[in-house]
Amino acid sequence: MPTSNLKDEINAKDVEPLLPIEKKLIGSSLGLGIVLLIVLIAINHFIPIKL
Repeated sequence: MPTSNLKDEINAKDVEPLLPIEKKLIGSSLGLGIVLLIVLIAINHFIPIKL
């Protein structure tokens, strides 16, 4: 398949909006990641790793 045809197919694809549940999942994943990062930073601050 020629690359120009592939590019046309990709560009012709319609973009679908995110569903509300997808937005909630993205938000909760980002929130959980940030909270866990803060917890790990706090643990490392109070109990530093000594090699």
